[in-house]
Amino acid sequence: MSRRLNVYIYAPVALLTLLAGTANAQSASLNGPIAGFVFNGTSKTVRPMLGIPGATRIDVPVLSRVEAASIAPGGKWAFITRARRSTFMHGLSDLAPTESSVSGLIDAVDRVVWSRDGSFAVLYSSSGNQFQRVQFPGSLPVADGPVDLSPWGQVTALAVDPAGQQIAVGFATQGLYLFTAGQSPALLSSMAQPVAAAFDGTGHSLFAVDLATQRIVQFQSTGGSADFVSLAQTDGPTLQPAGLAVSGDGHYLLLADSATRSVLVYATDSRSLANTLPLSFAPSRFEALSADPVFLLNGNDPKEWLLVLDARQVPVVYFVPASLPANSPATAEARQ
Repeated sequence: MSRRLNVYIYAPVALLTLLAGTANAQSASLNGPIAGFVFNGTSKTVRPMLGIPGATRIDVPVLSRVEAASIAPGGKWAFITRARRSTFMHGLSDLAPTESSVSGLIDAVDRVVWSRDGSFAVLYSSSGNQFQRVQFPGSLPVADGPVDLSPWGQVTALAVDPAGQQIAVGFATQGLYLFTAGQSPALLSSMAQPVAAAFDGTGHSLFAVDLATQRIVQFQSTGGSADFVSLAQTDGPTLQPAGLAVSGDGHYLLLADSATRSVLVYATDSRSLANTLPLSFAPSRFEALSADPVFLLNGNDPKEWLLVLDARQVPVVYFVPASLPANSPATAEARQ
């Protein structure tokens, strides 16, 4: 069977069984396992995704009137903006979100990246040109002091390792730097246009895309670096990376590309293209739903179903019906 026929996992029987079994449930907590959370900027809601990969559906909102949201893998924590006020919330995974105050957060945060298990977050403000690491040792977040990035310019790529100790930052004209707690920033590469970066599950390897030279570079914790693969295409458009990640088993590097509407799957051992997963829509985001890892590729357009990349082992993409009935209470609430 062709590999491309295995790209989308529709699982109609499993999905119908899941929907039928939960039709009369009174609470989302009774509807089954939570696969992740989806923020929709159009409806201004945060909604749980219920089920298991390949047989998943979207449920009623746990939060509404949300202006912006970034949710940690697994949903234990989230960075939420409501009424122009930003704060952390916990308890989404228990379907009982509660605000948790933390002092000293930077203003005008417009980008958040999470460590793989959601125990660290890096907040970035493009207007203030600074970042800040936040860790979650218990029930209260702890924020480090902000780091001023003005000596290097505007950030174009941002990633944090699983342990939350290394932060890779790409700058439009200054290259790729590594910020490590207690140490001075280290220049990893003077690449001209870093646009995406990702650590592997061990934190020992860092991958970065240089759009100027159309290549992916791999950096090792031992200090070495090497070209991982060339992205140049003789008969195709220039790639526009929407996200970069390493599979849960470490065997694949995944590049979500908006220009070709696909996920490029590279084998890390051979440094070669192993598969191309075509998408119905151009990926507009690349957010981890779980630590496994599983990623959400879109979510704001009500005319699009959700595309989910399951990268736990051999990567596959499946779709999730995203619409609520027009007369449902949740839809009416979201419109208010």
